[in-house]
Amino acid sequence: MDITLYETSPSRSLRCRWTLLELGLDYESIEARPLFHSDELKLVNPMGKLPAATIDGRPLFESAAICIALADAHPEKGLIAQPGSWDRALHDQWTCFTLAELEAWLWHSAKHTFIYPEEERIAEVIAPNGQEFRKGATVMNDVLMDADHLVGGAFSVTDIIASFALNWGRRAGLTDGLDEVNGYLDRLYQRPHCQLVQPE
Repeated sequence: MDITLYETSPSRSLRCRWTLLELGLDYESIEARPLFHSDELKLVNPMGKLPAATIDGRPLFESAAICIALADAHPEKGLIAQPGSWDRALHDQWTCFTLAELEAWLWHSAKHTFIYPEEERIAEVIAPNGQEFRKGATVMNDVLMDADHLVGGAFSVTDIIASFALNWGRRAGLTDGLDEVNGYLDRLYQRPHCQLVQPE
C-alpha cells in the first residue's frame, strides 16, 4: 500500500501512527500542523483537520476510519475482528461508544479551553463535560474488571481507538479511582509501538 499520513502530535493522528506501526507498514509522514485548514489539506479532509491520509492515492479522514481501513486491509495481522463476526460487532460497539460517550466530551472541553478564541469560550461547560466522560469511563472500567482487552481477549485496533480517549481523560485527571482503566492504560504503555502520551 502507498500510504501518506498527515499528522501532528499530540493529536488523534497518534492512533493512526500506532496502527501503522503495529501492522509493520511503511508510510510517508507529513507533519501537517502548518497545513491546518489549508487548501492542500482540504483535498484530503474537506474540513482541513488532522489526521488525514491517502491510501493508494485515495483520501481518507477521521482517525478511527483510517485505523479500521488499515487493519481490514491486512487481516493476516489479526489486529481487527473479521467483518460479520460477533467480535466485529463488539469492535463497532466500543468504537462508537468511545467516540460518542468519551471523546465527544473531551473534545468539547478542549474547544472551550484552548481552541476557540478566548471570547467564545464557556468555562462552565468543563465540569459537566468531565462528569459525562466519567460515566462512560466507568462503563469501561466495569468491562475491564473481567478482561485485559476490549475484544476477543487480545490486543486489537479497538484498544488503540479506545485507549487514546481514555488516556486523554487520564491526562485531564478524570480517571482517578478508575483502577481498571488506569491498569489497562499502564499495560498498553508497555507495548513497544504504543503512542499514548503518559501523564506527567
